[in-house]
Amino acid sequence: MKLRSLLIVCFVLLSTAPIAAQSVGTTADPLSGKWIGFMGPGATPQYSITMELTFDGKAAVSGSLLGLPNPGEIKIGTFDPKTGALKLQAAPTGDSTVRLVLEGTVVLGVATGHVSGENQTGTFKITK
Repeated sequence: MKLRSLLIVCFVLLSTAPIAAQSVGTTADPLSGKWIGFMGPGATPQYSITMELTFDGKAAVSGSLLGLPNPGEIKIGTFDPKTGALKLQAAPTGDSTVRLVLEGTVVLGVATGHVSGENQTGTFKITK
């Protein structure tokens, strides 16, 4: 009986360590990584996009954007982990002029919101 109790305690202790480590990593930086989704001015056309984002842990976001006619980079990005508010200003790679602005919220690995640029507005949805 003591052996069985000891094995159960060992199993519980060993299984909680990986779960706790995963929780700490996710909470500390819910933004950095690869995001895949779509954006567009309406139901059509919708552009498939891939973003690689990096969060500095305070407020700044940097990264790249693929899937549009020209690849882009985040020129100015902010994220508030308390509210989930996300704002990304993007420009074509090598260009300093911001042409797209994405504003939305991040909830449980999904970012949704509005996009504007090039005299158009629309929506976006990306998933980590």
